[in-house]
Amino acid sequence: MVRFTPLLSLLPLLASASPVPGDDLSFDLLPRETFVDCLSAGKVPMVLQSSANFGQLASAYNLRLKPKPLVVTIPTTTTHVSNTVKCAKKYRLHVSARGGGHSYSAQGLGGIDGSVVIDLQNFHDVKYDPKTTWAEVGGGARLGNIARKLYDQARRGIPHGTCPAVGMGHPSLGGFGISSRYWGLMVDQIMQVQVVTADGSLKIAKNNYNGDLFWALKGAAPSFGIITRFWFKTYAVPENIVNYSYRFTGLTSPAQAADAFMTIQTFARNASKELGLGVSLWGNGIGFELSGAYYGKSQAQFNTLFQPLLNKLPPYSSSTLETKGWIDTLLRFAGSSTLSVPETGYNEHTTFYAKSLVTSNRAPVERQSMLNFFTYAANQGVSASNQGLPWFVIINLYGGGNSAITNPALLKESSYGHRDTLWNFQFYTTLSNGFSIPTNDAAIKFLTGFDSGVRRSGDFSYVNYADPTYSRSQAQRLYYGKQLTQLSLVKKKWDKDQVFWYPQSIDPAR
Repeated sequence: MVRFTPLLSLLPLLASASPVPGDDLSFDLLPRETFVDCLSAGKVPMVLQSSANFGQLASAYNLRLKPKPLVVTIPTTTTHVSNTVKCAKKYRLHVSARGGGHSYSAQGLGGIDGSVVIDLQNFHDVKYDPKTTWAEVGGGARLGNIARKLYDQARRGIPHGTCPAVGMGHPSLGGFGISSRYWGLMVDQIMQVQVVTADGSLKIAKNNYNGDLFWALKGAAPSFGIITRFWFKTYAVPENIVNYSYRFTGLTSPAQAADAFMTIQTFARNASKELGLGVSLWGNGIGFELSGAYYGKSQAQFNTLFQPLLNKLPPYSSSTLETKGWIDTLLRFAGSSTLSVPETGYNEHTTFYAKSLVTSNRAPVERQSMLNFFTYAANQGVSASNQGLPWFVIINLYGGGNSAITNPALLKESSYGHRDTLWNFQFYTTLSNGFSIPTNDAAIKFLTGFDSGVRRSGDFSYVNYADPTYSRSQAQRLYYGKQLTQLSLVKKKWDKDQVFWYPQSIDPAR
C-alpha cells in the first residue's frame, strides 16, 4: 500500500534539496508538495521519506553508501513511469531507475541525496517468443529468474553475469558472464527496447528506429532513459559444459606467481572463444585459482586444449573437472543452490568497496605489473585480511583468440566502449565490521594500491563495477573511452536538461 504523507511535513524535507555538483541547471526550491501533487495527479504509486517502508526501499545494496532519495516511486505501468519523468522534468529534479539495486555506487538511488527514484521491481516478467527466438524481459527482472524461466520455457539462455540477484542495469552497461567469450556480452544480445525518454515519452528503440538512442542505451542507459522492457536474442543452451578449476596454493614467491600468470596470458591470447577463463585470488596471499567453463564438444577436447598450459605451470594443489548442464553450470558459478530470487521486496545488503581495471589486447599486461600485483597480495593483502578487510580479485578473460566480446565492429552497434579488452580485473573488499570512516578510508587506500600497481596510462575501467571515488570526468573517460564524444552528442539531442543525472553520468555536448 502506498502511504501519502501530509503535505506540510514535506516542507522540511524540501529544504535539504541542493544543486548537484557539476550541474549547470539552477535547482529551483519549489514547494515539494507541488511535485508530490503532480505525481498524485498521475496516480503514481510512491513512498515518501516519512513512510514506514521508505528506509527499506531507499537502502542501498552497498551499505557503504547512503544517498537519500526525495521519493521512491513503484510503478506498475509504463504510464506511471512516464508521469514520474514528466513531473521530475517539470520541477527540475533528477531521475534514476532502480532495476535490481545492485549498483556498486548506489547509482539506482541517484548516487546523491534528493533524486527521484523509479523502482522497477514490478516489471519482472520474462516471455520467450518461439517465432523470433527472442526473450521479452521487464526492466526490473533479475538474472537468476531470467535464466530459470527461459530454461523452463524453452531450454534457451542468454550470456550474463553469475549473481542471480543482479538486475537490468547489468546489460544496460555491458554485462559479462562466463559464456561471454562464446556468445558476447549481455548488451550485445539486446535487439530492441521500450524506453521512457527525458520528455516522458514512451518509445521503441532499435537499430533502424531511434537508432542513435538505441546505440547509447546499449552501454550507457542510465544517462538516457528508463528502459521498461528489453528484447534479447537467445541461444539453445548446451548441456555438456566442462567446468574446471585448478588451485595453485603452493607457490613460493610473488615472482613464481607472476611467471605463472604470464604463461596463462600467453595461452589466453590465442584461446578459442569456447573457453571461459578467469584467475582468482581470495584474500590469502599469492595462491590463485584458474577456473572457468568450456563450451566445446567434450571433456576430451578440453583436455587437448588445456593440458599444454597445465604442463607449463607449477603443479596445482587441487582440481575439479566435471561436465555439467546449463543450469548446474550457472549454479556453480553463482555459488548457490537456486537461481530464483524474490521478484519483489528484495532486501539483501552488504558493505564493500570495489575497483576495476580493463587492459588491452594490443598491450598485454607486463610481467613487472604482475610482479607488483602479487607482491602487494603477499604483503598488504595479507595485512588487510588480518585487519577486517577480506578481499578478492577476479581477473576475467574478455579477449584473446576469436572472442565474441572484442569484435571492433560492435563499437557501431553499442556504446559499450571496451572492444579491445584482454583482461578485466575486479578488486573487491568487504568492510566486515561494518562502515566506519577509518575502515572506509583503509578499504579505499588498500584497493587503490592494488589497482595502481598494475594500471598503465592507457588502461580503462568497467562501469558495472562503478567506483564512486572517481571524479565525473575521470569516470566518463575510464568507463566509455572513445565512445564518450558520440555519447555526449546523443545526450544533447535526447536529454540536454539532464533529467537523467547521477554523479558519473554522461554530460551533453556543448
